[in-house]
Amino acid sequence: MEAPFSRRLKFDSRTTIGQIIRLPFRLIPREAVVPVLTGPMAGLRWVVGSAPHGAWLGTLERSKLTHFVESLEARSIVWDLGANVGLYAVASARAVGSEGHVYAFEPYKRNLGYLERHRDLNRIQNLTVVPRAVHDRVGTARMVCGESPSEFHMSSEGTIEVEAVTLDSWYERSGSRSPDVLKIDVEGAEDAVLRGGANVLTRFRPVIYLSLHGERQRQECRALLSAWGYELSSLEKGVETERSSEWLARP
Repeated sequence: MEAPFSRRLKFDSRTTIGQIIRLPFRLIPREAVVPVLTGPMAGLRWVVGSAPHGAWLGTLERSKLTHFVESLEARSIVWDLGANVGLYAVASARAVGSEGHVYAFEPYKRNLGYLERHRDLNRIQNLTVVPRAVHDRVGTARMVCGESPSEFHMSSEGTIEVEAVTLDSWYERSGSRSPDVLKIDVEGAEDAVLRGGANVLTRFRPVIYLSLHGERQRQECRALLSAWGYELSSLEKGVETERSSEWLARP
């Protein structure tokens, strides 16, 4: 029996067969707008060149995105830190409904443009874009581009200056409702984000989806979250929490 369409789309683009299968995708204009074909974002409108083709095919981070969206409830308040072009933010905004809200933090100008465009293309009213980096201090931060737009990250050697906030300072000034769920994917500044949000996290105790970048981040984040009474588990199938780069932290 032929595999379902969503499974047939999962050929890795790094393999020869994956590259062959994806050749026709190169003919699609980068600024073309298409409906997402499968997954939690199915039916939403998406700019082809904003992210890897797996985004509009519905296969990019499919397992984690599905888990994340299915964990949300109507009226949930989601803070998406490192929102990139909106993969999680847009899907979350639909999931939480008109009485919920998503706050999407993204400092990189290129990504911000696509994030706002995806919001507007889908006429989403419950998504606020916050053009800021999140750190453990307020002010400016230096950042550098990685190999792809999703790897834009903080670095003392960076040549791009952006405005930075802490979660605690931003919450006090923004008028946002307290968070129910956080998604943190900030390319190596995870511990700084947690420290800068200590008051918010210990007061409201949201569920946290945390992407980790390196062993030091695992150690630092484990120490902070454990001290605050969070239980940690791996989001990677078959990978122990101690070695995982994707954590679910529950109070």
